[in-house]
Amino acid sequence: MAENPQNIIRSWNVQTNFAGGPVTYNKLVPPPYGRIMWNYIQTWREVSAGLGDLDWGSKYFSFYLPKAVRILGAMYLRIRLPALPSGTYKPYPAIYAIKEIRLLSGGKEVYTAPYTMFLADHMQSLTEHCAKEFGKTYLGYEEVASLDARDIMCPILLPNSAYADRAGPSDRGHGIFPAVMENNRLEIQLVMNDANFLTSATAIDVPSIKGRCSYMFHEVQTSSDKQAILQDKRGLYSIVNRRFTELTSGWTEYDTANAVATWNINQPQGIVTETMLLAVADDAAEDRHTVTYIKPTSFKIIADSIVQKDLNTQNKVDAELWTNGFCPPPDFPNCGRLCFAAHVASTPHTYSGGYNQQLASNIQYEFTFDQAVRYKLVAVQLQRVEIDAAGQMTASLE
Repeated sequence: MAENPQNIIRSWNVQTNFAGGPVTYNKLVPPPYGRIMWNYIQTWREVSAGLGDLDWGSKYFSFYLPKAVRILGAMYLRIRLPALPSGTYKPYPAIYAIKEIRLLSGGKEVYTAPYTMFLADHMQSLTEHCAKEFGKTYLGYEEVASLDARDIMCPILLPNSAYADRAGPSDRGHGIFPAVMENNRLEIQLVMNDANFLTSATAIDVPSIKGRCSYMFHEVQTSSDKQAILQDKRGLYSIVNRRFTELTSGWTEYDTANAVATWNINQPQGIVTETMLLAVADDAAEDRHTVTYIKPTSFKIIADSIVQKDLNTQNKVDAELWTNGFCPPPDFPNCGRLCFAAHVASTPHTYSGGYNQQLASNIQYEFTFDQAVRYKLVAVQLQRVEIDAAGQMTASLE
């Protein structure tokens, strides 16, 4: 039977209550063909000089950006992981290689990034397919766990790093880092985890990586006039990114299922877009912790004795995540979150609200779990990173 939708078409004229709004787009007209602002390509530069003594357990191992590096799209620590003597590597072993990254400028700390937290949070923003492809390319992921040698590339969390955010694959890009800072060259300090953090058992160590490390620079190349503009942004560079501020002091024991745990913060500072409650299985050794986080069964925030948000059931804990856009791949399950910005999971480089906790003299968190765990409370804050006219980089909480 032939179709004749004329009755449907005629009905459009009597839907004015709903059809009177502004036109948002026209699906029958192709989008206009445009262009990006500047054309560019990216090339690789590898530097191993100065990394010969870097090994598991190294503390504040220092490296300065080479003067030859001018415009950075991204930067990685490449480690040629040797085969294990026994056992297997953890899934995505690169996530556990670095404990923390510190950036210094002019000898002063700009910010510190807890590495596994940032990488896990970024991975939670990817689809299952993207997480596995990214894992295979950079993080040493294999479909079947093995002890085999592999080549990993650990992202260095520069101010423009895509991996310090939840953007995932983006058609907007993440901007460049202008590396010309003259006498205030950026210093990168690495704190490495111990050799067993990457393996399937405490007693299994990854062999030494001395002489097996290098830095990989993904450099931006463009025309000479644009190159001169992009490479030196002293006095002009300003970017807002995220800082993870741990509110607890290391992993804290939660021993009794369904008991209410309380954590108090006096004189909090800065704008908080969300508070993460990271919980892991209650294992004896920290090297056994993974990013397979355990969600709380309730999560509450109280400011000066007044309840601000109360997720007092498992459904509300789950709904807080879903309505704010947290839909992670299976290998990177959600942690607990109290969200203070709108749809916070998908608003990189966009202000969508937050909670300036300086309005309260005391912030109290209360939460429960249905099992014994170890937990950390982490505030996700906004920070502005700038480079002044002298080439010194600073970061401040707004």
